[in-house]
Amino acid sequence: MRLLQEYLDFFHDEHIVLDDLSKKKNAPQTSTETPKAEPEEEISSKSISPDIFYIKISSFGYENIAPFKELIEKNKEKIESSKGLIIDVRNNGGGTDDVYQPLLPYILTNPIRIMSVEFFATQTLVNGLRDYAIKNIKQDSLNEVKRIDEDLREYRENIGKFVLYGDEKVIIDTIVLNKKSPQQVIILANRNVASSAENFLFSSRQSKKVKIMGTPSMGALDYGSIREFKFGCDNYQLLLPTYRSTRLPQYPIDNIGIQPDIYLDESITDWIDFAVRYINE
Repeated sequence: MRLLQEYLDFFHDEHIVLDDLSKKKNAPQTSTETPKAEPEEEISSKSISPDIFYIKISSFGYENIAPFKELIEKNKEKIESSKGLIIDVRNNGGGTDDVYQPLLPYILTNPIRIMSVEFFATQTLVNGLRDYAIKNIKQDSLNEVKRIDEDLREYRENIGKFVLYGDEKVIIDTIVLNKKSPQQVIILANRNVASSAENFLFSSRQSKKVKIMGTPSMGALDYGSIREFKFGCDNYQLLLPTYRSTRLPQYPIDNIGIQPDIYLDESITDWIDFAVRYINE
């Protein structure tokens, strides 16, 4: 395990993961008598003042798509009437871009440029995409299954090659902006922000009214969409990325991170208070 991990560490890619499943199986059971700490909420919001609204989201996991959309809809009027909006994504290790989409109409000021990705076509990728698509169709329709198989045809025909997702390397995304939105948006981010959470920073910073405060993010965005790859050892689970960004090699982010507009050093202990004072100045 140690030698395998040293080999994988050579790539400096947070999307390459090797898990020892035997350790998880043999892990001692936690005593039921020991009280467990209450898990911290991944999604929350509050009005800091009549003019400032705060949203915290520490995971863009798939399970948060519906709850986060509900949170935005529930607080629509508060967000629209706020002078300042603080979005706290500290310690958000990523998940899916679908989670943060409801926020974009409130924080963007203009169309954004999104770099596409190139998938490395393998049978594992094809099987994974097909299984995921079939699970998400509303009914067991043969027409839907045929459409999914047709969408995957290019990957099947190019096994062992990179396949561009979509038709263009650069996509201009024209988000329909909300008529009422905050004048200023502060995003709090730290070293533990990674993957799709970095994608959120990458898109948001193109807005003229967004400031990112904190520290550089982790730098785990050049490769992504991890899937399990079987390699002949049932005691280990190997997860590998399946795409690379078309930003490469000109604009790497891995092991560099997305830089904040305003760096918050160790002397600033309360980041939320700093953001509030910045908005009010």
